[in-house]
Amino acid sequence: MSETKEPHKVAKSPFEEYIKSCRISPYKKIMAGLDSPLVSAIILMRALALAKIFCSKLYIVHVLSTRLPYETKSKIAIEPEYYDVQMEFSKEILDHAERVAIEAHVDAETVMLEGDPAEEILRFIKEKGINLVIMGSKDKVGSLKNLGSVSTRVATEAKCSVLIER
Repeated sequence: MSETKEPHKVAKSPFEEYIKSCRISPYKKIMAGLDSPLVSAIILMRALALAKIFCSKLYIVHVLSTRLPYETKSKIAIEPEYYDVQMEFSKEILDHAERVAIEAHVDAETVMLEGDPAEEILRFIKEKGINLVIMGSKDKVGSLKNLGSVSTRVATEAKCSVLIER
């Protein structure tokens, strides 16, 4: 009777053991933050693909800013005409996104928020228990400090995963 040899066992590294012990839950609630049309299309397609993979609820969000760009100290109201243009743009982008989500057979809800974009997105993340946020950058190359102010704030303050699409 011949002796069967056991394959040579290699000691596992602490990293390999840690990887095995990690439990990463799937993204059950994904938020796609839409803004400019070109980047929003990429964000939406990425969010739809991930929502399908994880069988996630997808929230498609656009924030209607109620303050002037770069206004940080005082609350200067925007002109009604400018607000109306923003409202139409917001409705258009969300309506289109909803049609695309329906065609993709993804459980999606469109949401229009009003206020400071970063604050509203952070509030929404917390309120809905979002697991993954997908949003765009301001087409800048480089480190986190070169992202747009909304992306930077969400990436640093959100208590969930954040994917910045370029």
